[in-house]
Amino acid sequence: MSSIRQGKKEKKAFIPVLVCLSLSLIRPLPVLGQEQGTAGKSLGSLEKSLLIPGWGQLSEKRYIEGVLFLAAEAFCLYEIFLTDHAGNRNYSLYKKAETMDDAVRFRQLAEKFDARRNRFLLAAAAVWAVNLVDITLIVKNKAQRDKSFSLRIQGGQHQILSITARCRF
Repeated sequence: MSSIRQGKKEKKAFIPVLVCLSLSLIRPLPVLGQEQGTAGKSLGSLEKSLLIPGWGQLSEKRYIEGVLFLAAEAFCLYEIFLTDHAGNRNYSLYKKAETMDDAVRFRQLAEKFDARRNRFLLAAAAVWAVNLVDITLIVKNKAQRDKSFSLRIQGGQHQILSITARCRF
């Protein structure tokens, strides 16, 4: 019976994460009197990856990278919640232990799960940071490709043609 209850508690731990992810995808409604141009502004790739690792890569059509970052972050978050729950359970057993041997064993298990949780927290932060570096390089390279050289031909008054070349570096 206790394993069924533990499974239900683990599922309940993911509800706040799912709510936060859902809310981050919802666009705000335009305010009365506000211009439509500012209300319809969408997030850029960098902002998307800042919110959810991999989302920016997916929007840039780099599907493999996006799925890898998203899966790595989801795995780290899952392990954080799982090991935190196990550490808390062992800590409560440590506090209720009747013998010294049980107390030592449960305390060691609690510390083991806490250390593991901390490693997964660090891994989640590293995935997020690498994701941001990756999307920054993608956006920077895209901007350099798009704006490095431009050639413009204009027709002026009285059929005068002008050619403008622009080079940015």
